Amino acid sequence: MDARNLIHQTLAEQLNINEHDIEQRKISLSFVEQDEVNLQQCLKWLEPLIPQVVQEFYQHQVSIPEIALIIGDKDTLKRLHYSMSQYITELFSGSYDMDYVAKRLQIGRIHQRIGVTPKLYLSGINRLQHLLEDIIRDYSEDEPQTNQILSSLKKLMYFDNQLVFDTYISTLQSEVIVANKQLESYANNLEQIVSDRTQRLEELALKDALTSLYNRHSFQEIVDKNISYAERTSGWGSLLYLDINRFKEVNDTFGHQAGDQVLIGLADSMRETLRKSDSAARHGGDEFCIWLPNTALKKTQILVERLCRHFDQHKSHDVSLSIGVTSVYPEHYLPFEKLLLEADELMYQAKKIAHQTHQNEVMYHQDLSTVTMLQSAG
Repeated sequence: MDARNLIHQTLAEQLNINEHDIEQRKISLSFVEQDEVNLQQCLKWLEPLIPQVVQEFYQHQVSIPEIALIIGDKDTLKRLHYSMSQYITELFSGSYDMDYVAKRLQIGRIHQRIGVTPKLYLSGINRLQHLLEDIIRDYSEDEPQTNQILSSLKKLMYFDNQLVFDTYISTLQSEVIVANKQLESYANNLEQIVSDRTQRLEELALKDALTSLYNRHSFQEIVDKNISYAERTSGWGSLLYLDINRFKEVNDTFGHQAGDQVLIGLADSMRETLRKSDSAARHGGDEFCIWLPNTALKKTQILVERLCRHFDQHKSHDVSLSIGVTSVYPEHYLPFEKLLLEADELMYQAKKIAHQTHQNEVMYHQDLSTVTMLQSAG
């Protein structure tokens, strides 16, 4: 049950105790109307003796170190004297209805909350019962009637103990439920933590720590698969090799942190301009690679222009890009290493031009018009 709903229910409601349940409990103990009468008739002569019973009861209780520690102080002991007097009076009231049951349930809840163990509670109740039995024997004049009263008291004490221990058991069950939920929550959280860390480790194995792009090894695996697929399906794909011009000057002049920001800026531009199907990697230092699947050179040119434009608009220092672009297509399927070498050579050709222009320069592996004709023929 949700703990938020418990505060809107009585203890009896929480334990599903109603008038019918009370009646069934009495029947199981053979506690009948005559028992109620027997106990009620004692109250007139017993009531003046209740303070004496209470005094003797607590004299014994405080002699037990565990109980004395729970009671704790004089004021608490005084309140307990009063509560016990009320308790004994109710035992002989002759009325054992829902109100009586509610009070007994509350007694169980309070004792459980303050740390009275079942062992200590039963010890105390046993002591109280013996004191009451002694009083009844001493002051009752009719022995048969005395035995009836003692029998009625015994049944009622069992009735009370049932109710008290129902609260003990219910509280323990609630604690178990709460503990299980906490354990389940902990297990779920732990599972999520393990999952997150596993994912993080997998990302560290696949991604570059600075830019969060793929690293060289994982990028090669992706491109190898794409080249194989393109060859099986007579498809297209483009590989870009990028280098940042004047990157060393930024590092030497402004420091490595500034250089890192340039690298991160280029990675961000890639994430902003590339498609979800594209793959980008930091190949090493200030060199990057991009794989564009199912992309012929003409469309590649559009993507390259978009990337360069975004990089220029957001770059933090006076740097530019040198890009070599090669492709796979029918009659031109190369393994990754050869394709990378081809793109690298084209990048260095672009870099020579960039040294003169100080702008972004791109070199493609062959004339666009030729590739366009190949694409049309495919």
